[in-house]
Amino acid sequence: MIRTAAIHGTALARFVTCMRLHNALAIDLIDDLRPIHTGADPCGVAFDPHGDALYVADAYSGAVVRVDGDRQRRIATLAPTGMIGVDRVGAIAITTSGTLFATQQGSIVRIDRDGRQETVDGLPAGYTRVGLIYEASEHALYTTQYRASRHGAQDGSIVMIDLVTGSPSTILDGFAQPIGIAKIGSTLVVADARQRAVFRVELSAGRAVYRLQLAADIDRPYALCAYGRDSVLVTTYDEENQRGAVRRLWFDGRRKTIASGPWQPRGIATDGERGFVAVRRGGRLMTCVIEPSNL
Repeated sequence: MIRTAAIHGTALARFVTCMRLHNALAIDLIDDLRPIHTGADPCGVAFDPHGDALYVADAYSGAVVRVDGDRQRRIATLAPTGMIGVDRVGAIAITTSGTLFATQQGSIVRIDRDGRQETVDGLPAGYTRVGLIYEASEHALYTTQYRASRHGAQDGSIVMIDLVTGSPSTILDGFAQPIGIAKIGSTLVVADARQRAVFRVELSAGRAVYRLQLAADIDRPYALCAYGRDSVLVTTYDEENQRGAVRRLWFDGRRKTIASGPWQPRGIATDGERGFVAVRRGGRLMTCVIEPSNL
């Protein structure tokens, strides 16, 4: 069980530190109410409801850490990409059997429960891949990808990877810099950082039938996670004012700011009651209480 301190009676949920990373080594938790600054750089976050554990990817060291109660255990460390200034690991996703997948620039890496790693084959070269989710009903991965150029990100698209056949297929293109992705039933939600917008994509028989803009004035969106049957949580960042936020977006157009502050959020996950958010360059994983969903 991931233990945190509950905060009540505020207009915006207050963030508290529920854990810290220090070179991805196991350490004891400390006072939840004091932010801790270390050299680690948490990025991807995934919650495993079957094991009641949290997985955190550290972009600085390339480590993937399992957080179970007060215990942190390094599951694996992804090798350096050889590119300076590039995150060694991005988003992570976990299957119902406990297998992890992680994005690493243009690659997707499979991490078995014993720590063994294998790169997923068949993906076209030349793309940066960041967002990643696992869909149990299809036994498939969904990932976001785009091409980086001197003119900025372009040629963004959503790709589904069938884990039975290993075959990738493009679900929808026409994005600029898709980063975050979430899926609820037949609905995909995509955060496009360059367009500063969040899109809703409806699927039918594995194909996109239409795309709607869900939000467009919420700063620069990054990560997404599903919350209940009709909403998502999204992390955003205002570069000019250097303030981050966690927001909830409903499919009917409603929105609510859950928390905001002078931090840069990255990955986000939820256990249905709390949001777990990786904070860039702070070595912290923060949490906030969220109103009950309709899970």
